[in-house]
Amino acid sequence: MRRRPQLRQICSVGLGLSLAITTALAIEEKSVPAFSVVRGDGVAIASTALTDVNQYVLLYLVPGSKACDSLLAMLSDPESPELAKRVVIIVRSGIPQAAKYIHEHVPADVGEVTWYADANDDAYRALQFTGTPDLVGVRRGRVIWSINGVLNDSTMVRSVIRKWVKY
Repeated sequence: MRRRPQLRQICSVGLGLSLAITTALAIEEKSVPAFSVVRGDGVAIASTALTDVNQYVLLYLVPGSKACDSLLAMLSDPESPELAKRVVIIVRSGIPQAAKYIHEHVPADVGEVTWYADANDDAYRALQFTGTPDLVGVRRGRVIWSINGVLNDSTMVRSVIRKWVKY
C-alpha cells in the first residue's frame, strides 16, 4: 500500500514533465527576431550576437519576481557545472538595476554569466512575451521552444534546461 503514493508521485512528475515539454515544443520554429540589448558596460548587442554558443537557453527575467529569482538559483547545478555557460540572461530593466539583480541572485559558485539589460523592452516586444519569466531554447539562431510564466516545479525546469544545453 505504501508504494501507491510513490507511484502516483512518480506518474505525476512524469506527466508534468511530458506536458511541459509538449507545451514547450508546440511553438513554430522561427529565427530569433531582431532586437538589441545592452551589456553591463553600456554597449548595445544585437540579438544575433548574444553568445558564441550554438545551442543555449535564453532566460528573460524581471527583478523582484520570486519565480525569476528561482531560475537564477538553478544555475548552481553540481550535475551540470557548465550549465551557466549555455544560458543567456536578459533582465527587463536598466543596466544598474540589472547588474545589481544579477550580482545578488546568481549563486557565487556559478561564476561569470552572460547577461544583458533590456531597458527599452526591445527584446520583450520582439520575442512577443506576455509575462515573465520566459525560457527560450535557441539552436543556431532559431527559436526551437519557449516556456512562459511561473514555473512551480523547479526539478522539471532544471531537467528541461539541463537536457537542452547538453547536446
